[in-house]
Amino acid sequence: MTALAWMGKHATALLAAGVFVGLALPDLATMARPLLVPSIVVMLVFSLLRLQPAAIVEAARSPGRVLPVVGFVLLVSPAIGWAGVSAFDLEGMFGIGVAVAVVVWTASPPLVSVTALATILRLDGALSLMVMTLGGLLMPLTLPPLILGLIGVDLHIGVGELMLRLTGMLALAGCIAAVIRAVAGRARIQRYSDALDGAFVLVMLVFAVAVMDGVTQAAIADPVKVAGMIALVFAVSLILQGLGFLLFLPAGRRTATTVALIAGNRNMAIVLGAAPAAFHPDAFLYLAVLQFPIYLLPALLRPVYRRLST
Repeated sequence: MTALAWMGKHATALLAAGVFVGLALPDLATMARPLLVPSIVVMLVFSLLRLQPAAIVEAARSPGRVLPVVGFVLLVSPAIGWAGVSAFDLEGMFGIGVAVAVVVWTASPPLVSVTALATILRLDGALSLMVMTLGGLLMPLTLPPLILGLIGVDLHIGVGELMLRLTGMLALAGCIAAVIRAVAGRARIQRYSDALDGAFVLVMLVFAVAVMDGVTQAAIADPVKVAGMIALVFAVSLILQGLGFLLFLPAGRRTATTVALIAGNRNMAIVLGAAPAAFHPDAFLYLAVLQFPIYLLPALLRPVYRRLST
């Protein structure tokens, strides 16, 4: 457990370094590709395992805190994304694939790993879990009509089928976490919290390596375009984090900082995976370069999150 505990205590730094593994070892990224979906489920298990049930119940009993954040993530955010795409003519700069990807990303639910990231950063893990769960369940109802209405792309996603997939994934992870919690006990889980964070870091690294499949080749073929996309994903994430913080600042600094983290970390992978034929290949390249802000910003902004949340 010592190695895992060490990784847990240095989680943000390790994630920042690990994002480059998939780029440096493209063959390893190709080998890890089949582990994408399993790693998402495992990350969700770790996120659920670390949270106290009482905190989840308390957050669920406070719809006034949760629902406005969900509305911002699923409804307001894509409108902001569409406005930015139009104002800066991202379709002209990067092509239709990237322009669509930006709007889809802003309409996507939070990452399944956002709860664990919030816990590691000492933010409101219960709030992030409720927003991630409710956002994931409602997204099939909000995203397809929004994308069709804003950018005219029919994703051909069956609402019922996608909701069943999301619900099934959440239920599976919840059952696994409940069994582990029952067998291990709350005290033992708390005692090994750093080790659990370390195991979570390992799974995130697996996901990062797998999703980087093909990025190295694309960077070699067109380095200017890939560099521009990397700058774009950082800008979009930081802008939404800043807006989320400012909009929810009246609810308290810790809540506002948690919303900022949620707003800048979205689960676009589940959308692209549900309807791959509907998207341009550049959308998948956008998904890959998204891992840079996801893995680097928690380390770079950790002092900022701490200062803003207190």
